Amino acid sequence: MKKYIAVDLGASNGRVIVGNLEGFEVTNRFPTWNIRLGDSVYWDILAIFNEIKKGIKEAVKLYPGEIVSIGIDTWGVDHGLLDKNGALIGNPYMYRDSRTDSAMDEVFKVIPKKELYDRTGLQFNQFNTIYQLWAMKRDSPEVMAAAKHYLSIPDLLNYWLTGEMKNEFTHASTTQLMNPHRGDWDRELMERLGIPADLFCEIVPSGTVVGTLLPHIADELNAPESIQVVAVGAHDTASAVAAVPVEAGRDNLFLSSGTWSLLGVESDTPVINEKTFSYDLTNEGTVSGTTRLLKNIMGMWILQESKRWWDENEQVYNWDELSSMARANGPVQWHLDPTDQSFFAPSSIDDPMPERIAKFCEKNGWEAPSSIGEFVRGIFQGLAETYAATIDALEDITSKTFDELHIVGGGCRDSLLCELTAEISGRTVLAGPGEATALGNIMIQILASGEIASIQEGRDLLRKTQDIVEYTPRPVN
Repeated sequence: MKKYIAVDLGASNGRVIVGNLEGFEVTNRFPTWNIRLGDSVYWDILAIFNEIKKGIKEAVKLYPGEIVSIGIDTWGVDHGLLDKNGALIGNPYMYRDSRTDSAMDEVFKVIPKKELYDRTGLQFNQFNTIYQLWAMKRDSPEVMAAAKHYLSIPDLLNYWLTGEMKNEFTHASTTQLMNPHRGDWDRELMERLGIPADLFCEIVPSGTVVGTLLPHIADELNAPESIQVVAVGAHDTASAVAAVPVEAGRDNLFLSSGTWSLLGVESDTPVINEKTFSYDLTNEGTVSGTTRLLKNIMGMWILQESKRWWDENEQVYNWDELSSMARANGPVQWHLDPTDQSFFAPSSIDDPMPERIAKFCEKNGWEAPSSIGEFVRGIFQGLAETYAATIDALEDITSKTFDELHIVGGGCRDSLLCELTAEISGRTVLAGPGEATALGNIMIQILASGEIASIQEGRDLLRKTQDIVEYTPRPVN
């Protein structure tokens, strides 16, 4: 039976898996290390690449002669710059690095905010690639002058495996440097900002075969050189949305729930107008070349950072224990806004996430939480309230009514969060698969191999092979 290797990198951890749409196994799991040096935060990309190779080597060992291809997906926006010899210029910055704190306002002085939205259709986040490259040009012009190639993180890892440089479509769509109508770089925009347009390769569709393994890579991994590397939905959300098991003919209202919550609908064309601008919605690419009209919401990050603080300074609780405490606590009377910028940066000894939540409550006239159960319940309620408001906005924009929400990713495993989302939004929640990103990654590889004919065929198969849990709107104690 044919096997496919999916490399799935998240903001906190990564894994290499091998299998197909009927099942897979993890061959390596590892942290996606980010390192603070001085005032800057970088990805330890060489250590990450080394762990990827370990996982691929183990997969090849388990299934000799059965591996067809490899696909890599990661978070959006981050990238590496390469010199004229194809060598990486320094470690890539991590998207939470503070150098972009003022970059948005600086860019708006060159390209007015509304014009930038009309050109790119992208939600305004300070970590978007456009602001990262602006900050690089501002702070380190000598580095920008030495750079000859731009590769997103998954593009860079593909390059190290194959020696081929490609810019994949879904990841390019997160940069705020792409024209979503043409599916191509906005080189005039780059010129006005002083970003060299010749850094960028031609944008290739998801499912493009980048190349085969370089001889020295194949030798190191004890793998055949014939194994292909496929540019899957290189943006992890694009791969996750591909695996939403929606029935043919139904609108795909999806929530990819993890460190970030990406809530939106699939659209045949970009939707860029006064309403989407006012709601700050984003138009990103799908693996089919269409559009994900969505809102990027600070998701489980707030709880992850709170848990990290409790683990290090109070008591270690597992995720099930936190959810049980939240359920036992019952509803809270305060309303967390997960999009508030105060929750963006990582926790520190002087500024822990639980303290930020308490300050947020006090600033808005609410009593600060007094127990861990109350903190967690408030985070879940705040997320569910934001999801409900975002769905209402999408209905307003599309003039459609959505009665079902598909939740995929790690967050779909928490029954309390799913119950609250169903109750507060008034929509039926269909939760699963939890491994949507990896499954979507594999699905695009299978499509590229010709084993299935369409994304819908893959979704139909996932509905048969994956556990989907239904939550109907009802009061939650």
